[in-house]
Amino acid sequence: MKPMCKIVPIILFICAFSFSASFAQEESVEPYNRGVEALQQDKLETAIDMFSRSLEIDPTDHLALNNRGVAYKRKGVYDKAIADYSRALEIKPDYYFAQVNRGVAKFKKGDLEGARVDLETCAKMKKKDAIIYTTLGLIYQQKKEYDKALGALREGIALNKNNKKAYMAMGEIFEAQKNYEKALDSYLKLAAIEGKKGEQDQVERKITSLRKTYSQELYLQGLDNYRQGNFKNALNYWNSAAKLDPENIQIIRDRGLTFYKMAQYAKALEDFNLALEKEPQKGELFRVRADTLYKLKQPEKALSDYAKALAINPGDSIGFNNRGLVHHESGDLNKALEDYSKAIELDSSNPAFYENRALILVTQ
Repeated sequence: MKPMCKIVPIILFICAFSFSASFAQEESVEPYNRGVEALQQDKLETAIDMFSRSLEIDPTDHLALNNRGVAYKRKGVYDKAIADYSRALEIKPDYYFAQVNRGVAKFKKGDLEGARVDLETCAKMKKKDAIIYTTLGLIYQQKKEYDKALGALREGIALNKNNKKAYMAMGEIFEAQKNYEKALDSYLKLAAIEGKKGEQDQVERKITSLRKTYSQELYLQGLDNYRQGNFKNALNYWNSAAKLDPENIQIIRDRGLTFYKMAQYAKALEDFNLALEKEPQKGELFRVRADTLYKLKQPEKALSDYAKALAINPGDSIGFNNRGLVHHESGDLNKALEDYSKAIELDSSNPAFYENRALILVTQ
């Protein structure tokens, strides 16, 4: 909270009692104002000293007590801060600034229930202060009362559009609930608020990490649909996943395989080309691209890719069988027979390999 400034009153001295009381108030103004100036400059020790001097002259000054509490709170001396706020409230029970400050100090000290009582009291008074609702949101978050937390944090953002703490907490809550879309939206809004480089870097790391997590979640949903034969749904999930994590080759490869299953060979080829740009040493990718080129009636390119695939992974029985099919269709039966035989040597349990070889043997 901002320090409370004091204006020196013009007082007519009528009797001895009123004279001494007024004199005490007037005498306390100078150290008080010096305390405010020091607090504004974050010179906390000086501020505490000046407010203490002011309170020696006028112990009933709730403003000095509140502001000394602010200085103690900034120093992390929460017990003394809370004591000053409590004394200010004893003197002036309706002084809501002290109650807000006490609630925040209790929260920082770890007294969640005490903080909750103070801040809920302020909220019931219809006080429109972002710190009330933001801190309440953080309290509810720690208590895992997520619906109440989100409601309070949204109110905190409505009162302060650049509310970094609220956006961070909302992102963390949505992330805990595995609502990655809303979590990412919260972090992106946080990143759009100008801040210190260290803070911005932390947010960017959160966004990068969450993109990968969300992308993997979408990928798995796509995989589930793929296994059920819902290829269109699988593509929708994988398209979204690829936008979030374009470096994930697994997503690109499986999307390509889905296009292949749907006989959309040109689109499958685009994905396999993209995947191979990122992982040019992956034999499996050369083999599935070769299969696609074969379907696109490009046998020479297919044979070139099969050669690369088998050079990288000489134990790929399917690769030998599929290259055999290209040789077979091209009329090069000797090479086809050689490839089918190699496939059987590597995997003697696959009946398709024997059937393909038999088609050549019966003609000889």
